[in-house]
Amino acid sequence: MATLDRDEGVVLTMRDYAETDRIITLLTPGHGKLSLLAKAARRATSRFGGALDLANRLQVVYYVRRKGLHLLREASLVESSPGLREDLDRLDAALWGLALADRVLPAESPDWASYARVRSYVSSLAGGLDPSLGRVAFSLQLLVAAGHRPRLEGCLACGKGEELTWHPERGGLLCRQCGGGGADVPPKVWKSMSALTRFPLTRAGRLRLDASTLSHIMGLVEGFWGHQLQR
Repeated sequence: MATLDRDEGVVLTMRDYAETDRIITLLTPGHGKLSLLAKAARRATSRFGGALDLANRLQVVYYVRRKGLHLLREASLVESSPGLREDLDRLDAALWGLALADRVLPAESPDWASYARVRSYVSSLAGGLDPSLGRVAFSLQLLVAAGHRPRLEGCLACGKGEELTWHPERGGLLCRQCGGGGADVPPKVWKSMSALTRFPLTRAGRLRLDASTLSHIMGLVEGFWGHQLQR
């Protein structure tokens, strides 16, 4: 017999199912990433209304099933972040971040740190955080929350702070004397990356990074994520 449980969560993804149903994926503090079947959610008379929209924070009550999807019983809107819907760049950045969290976080594994970062990311974007900077900062902070923090305080082998190159397979920065190869990572880039792993997202906007530096950092982070996801 199915039992009832409850939690709050941010809607990461949403997809249609069958004729009138919808499957939503929530990131919750108490249960981790949850996939819930919302029966008749696509009907105009649905009891869920517009509560199930992406990036919304909800309070949910659901039936726990041993097999198949858990069944959503109730959903009440806690926060909708209207600032995102008023700016396409911010909305696009938010949806990108939610999709990344859905891709990299394991199912039903409670993780308060990741949940807090997702909430902070959405609210910071809605509050005015630059979308490009937000993507970079969130990518790095999600690495930290997921236990994959790259070494960014000098060479991971000897601690040297010069002639550093990027080695995702080794876990971060490696100097040439310790076997590093490829293009040098400028000090401004790796020091900015280090700062972004430590700054709350609400303070990330204090770093004044040009488009070239942000693009460089994002390329390094994407390579790091790619290696971690293949392990």
